[in-house]
Amino acid sequence: MQDRRQTILEAALATLREEGYSGFTQPRVAARAGVRQSHLTYYFPTRLALIEAVARTAIDGQLAAVDAFASEASPKVTAASIANVAMRHENTRVLMALAQAADEEPTIRSLFRELAEGVAVRITRMLEAMGLAVTKEHVSMVHALVVGLAVIDLAVGRTDGKRRASTAIETMFSLFPPGKSET
Repeated sequence: MQDRRQTILEAALATLREEGYSGFTQPRVAARAGVRQSHLTYYFPTRLALIEAVARTAIDGQLAAVDAFASEASPKVTAASIANVAMRHENTRVLMALAQAADEEPTIRSLFRELAEGVAVRITRMLEAMGLAVTKEHVSMVHALVVGLAVIDLAVGRTDGKRRASTAIETMFSLFPPGKSET
């Protein structure tokens, strides 16, 4: 049973990536998963239940990806690692679709808030590992820059997006003074 649920979740995530929130329907997900819609609704009775499960999967994946390098001490390596995660267009598409869903569904907004707070905690850890001063403003600046770079890279599709993002993030790190956490 768990395999079928996982198959449906993977199909739902792929549908969200390719169709966006407006094209995210139970019949499309069922067709992509190769199951009847009645099987899909057995596991996820409503579109909201399905998008919540997809949001949980996407959030856990994003946070795990950041955890992989959150304690790195080198600004250059950290910037490149952030760029590698942030410039994955499939992730940006999912996050943009979830942002749209959050505008309509309070439970998705709560999950999205959980993602933002989780990212902020990890950014704090990153800045501390690099020996940089950490303020709420620094954390917000890193987060905003990375999200902006990801969205712009998706929209313009430059071939050197990861390099450009890495350089921008590393430059921002160089502007932060050394010091202790104030958060």
